[in-house]
Amino acid sequence: MILGSVVDALIRFAYIFTVIEGGAFGCACPVWSVWVRKSMMDNLQFGVDAELNHKFNVMRAINGNGAVADGVVPGLGTFFSIDPEGDFDGTYDTGGGAVLTLNCTVRRAPRWMALHAPLGGVDLGRSSVFGVVCKTSAPRAVTFRVALRSAAPGGAVDAFFPKHVVAYAEESTHVDILKLAGRDDVPATADWRDLILFFGPETSALTVQDFRVFIV
Repeated sequence: MILGSVVDALIRFAYIFTVIEGGAFGCACPVWSVWVRKSMMDNLQFGVDAELNHKFNVMRAINGNGAVADGVVPGLGTFFSIDPEGDFDGTYDTGGGAVLTLNCTVRRAPRWMALHAPLGGVDLGRSSVFGVVCKTSAPRAVTFRVALRSAAPGGAVDAFFPKHVVAYAEESTHVDILKLAGRDDVPATADWRDLILFFGPETSALTVQDFRVFIV
């Protein structure tokens, strides 16, 4: 059972990595690419992770722009959460092959500036790993954090992924996972969950070219 879960995790990660890297790996090793894609289709059930990945794909495909502000919806099923005590000018763009491009000029740093992607009440009781893969770039190096927020008695609890995402001039791919076993900050069941990108509260520019999740 454990071996099967590990194999499923490797297949799903390999599939997402092959896709997010624009097929370059598949072109270098076409037999591997075909096997991964076939295994993904044959052996894994697409669920809430596929639904969320679809939302990000829509944002990559549909051009949009506007001001970064609390409650603004930049794309299908996502929204910004911004500290109202912050003072900054920010704009976002979607589409053109990128999930999200941010440009912010900060005068008084907000305590939080985040993009939420709701996951509904996904049951993680039988899952062992929640993973993310993203491709980013930025004119100057910037970092952000990714967290999984789950409803809990009296409010909510955040589980931050271990690594900071670092974006710089050259496009880079970031991979991180939450191991779910024995965690107090990721309840097996929850009425709702959000995947959250917590952006740095400083003047910056950032492009998230692609973003995908996998749950195994």
